[in-house]
Amino acid sequence: MLPDPIEITPSELVIDVPPPAPPAREPFWNYTDLALVVGLTFTFLVVLGLVALAAYRGVVPLDSPALVLLSNVAMYLVLYIAFRIVLGLRYRKPVFYSLGWRRVPFNLLLVAVGGVLLAFGISALASMLHTPKVNSEIEKLLESRVSLVLFGTMAVTLAPFFEELFFRGFIQPLLSRSFGVVAGILATAVLFGSLHAPEYSWAWQYALAVTLVGVVLGCVRAWTGSIIPSTIMHACYNAVFVVAAAFQHPK
Repeated sequence: MLPDPIEITPSELVIDVPPPAPPAREPFWNYTDLALVVGLTFTFLVVLGLVALAAYRGVVPLDSPALVLLSNVAMYLVLYIAFRIVLGLRYRKPVFYSLGWRRVPFNLLLVAVGGVLLAFGISALASMLHTPKVNSEIEKLLESRVSLVLFGTMAVTLAPFFEELFFRGFIQPLLSRSFGVVAGILATAVLFGSLHAPEYSWAWQYALAVTLVGVVLGCVRAWTGSIIPSTIMHACYNAVFVVAAAFQHPK
């Protein structure tokens, strides 16, 4: 004799599936992390500056090209250390990938040419604005061939790489998440131009020009989702001015 069939209600057929995990926040860092990176970088630079001042005071002039170049390299180094502490140790995330150093199917030759064209466009704008001639620290780096080569190498390698990491890789995504993509690009560009203004004696024409460069680089970053194209464009932009400086300072 067969047992009576078991009746199963429709509610008993429902499989308990856990809800999907919420999407990861992009970017994952916050304004506390921004304050930590800036604070750590500033603290490290102050400590290194005091050590260098105590070791080389009276031996090397404070405005010597070698010291200026070394201070820039030190700044990039401590910035990377700050990123390692905040992003690497605190979140256990890879630094470069998190900050947007990601391969994208984008024509990098196109952005390289764009960087060259951007340099000529900014030069034309500077001429229209009657940009004044200022005695900047950069001019001192162009006085000898050795310092020119060292400065030019840094200007097309370390400088664009670390500036894009900090501005378009770290700050812009955070501001874009809070205020929208357009506001994030503009705010980051203004900060970018403002921080470069002291190099040019606070001449507003230079600050405006660098800000416009920041807008273009920010748009490239937002469009491609990577800082590789903006870094290449930035490097090619700088290269144009390095070549121009080499012709203006042939010795």
